[in-house]
Amino acid sequence: FIPVLSKLTQKKVADNGNIRAIHPYKRHLCIYFMNFNDYKYERVNIDTTKEQFGSLIGKFTNASNVEEQCKYMDEIIKLRNHVETMSTLVSVRHSIDTVDEFYDKENDYYDENGPVLQSFVMDFYKALTTSKFRKELEEKYGKFLFDLAECSLKTFDEKVIPDLQEENKLVSKYQKLIASAKIEFDGGEKNLSEMVPYAQSKDRNIRKDAAKKVAQFFSENKNEFDDIYDKLVKVRNGIAHKLGFKNYIELAYALMSRLEYNAADVAGYRKQ
Repeated sequence: FIPVLSKLTQKKVADNGNIRAIHPYKRHLCIYFMNFNDYKYERVNIDTTKEQFGSLIGKFTNASNVEEQCKYMDEIIKLRNHVETMSTLVSVRHSIDTVDEFYDKENDYYDENGPVLQSFVMDFYKALTTSKFRKELEEKYGKFLFDLAECSLKTFDEKVIPDLQEENKLVSKYQKLIASAKIEFDGGEKNLSEMVPYAQSKDRNIRKDAAKKVAQFFSENKNEFDDIYDKLVKVRNGIAHKLGFKNYIELAYALMSRLEYNAADVAGYRKQ
């Protein structure tokens, strides 16, 4: 979940809220420390970002040589990193506190606009995979990059943007429901994460009591969980069919960029 914040950053390590970035050319000298809370968030403007992507993709496509394409490709990646960093900041901060009013609204914003931003990246993938300098780019970046891009293109089409927006909203609704757990246990109020140590206690009675309390939360919210799950299954299956997949399983493997194996291979592995 740690976002890419600079092309100088080669390695990022989260340690008690700090992120250590090591300069690739001065690995032993240049070490930066920054607290995650200090990262500045700014909402990504859809219209401005669309214009920026469009301009850079146009320059990439019309480049007269591979060196120019590499230059514009770096700029596109930098823009994409910024967009994904901002959305990741919202995702992490919203997951930390789902009742924070500001980040709750920002999460809603990305639920709605995330698929639109994704379409800009797909426009770049289309330009990349059809580049007149593809052979040279493959020699520089490797064929695997193009395999990943082509795989990603199979998982997206503008016609499924409304479905992706609905999927995002359902996932957020599920996360907020999970986060709403307030379980009275061991003299205090616990959330589901805080119940895990009790559920794994060496004391059988503690494990049993903890399991009952957690099960009670899910039982009390059974109808809402069932409703979210039912809608999510239907939305995801619908997206898969619209994209030409047999079912969501096939789409999910593509979304995870599983290029070397598929569901049948995994099923065979389980039988061994």
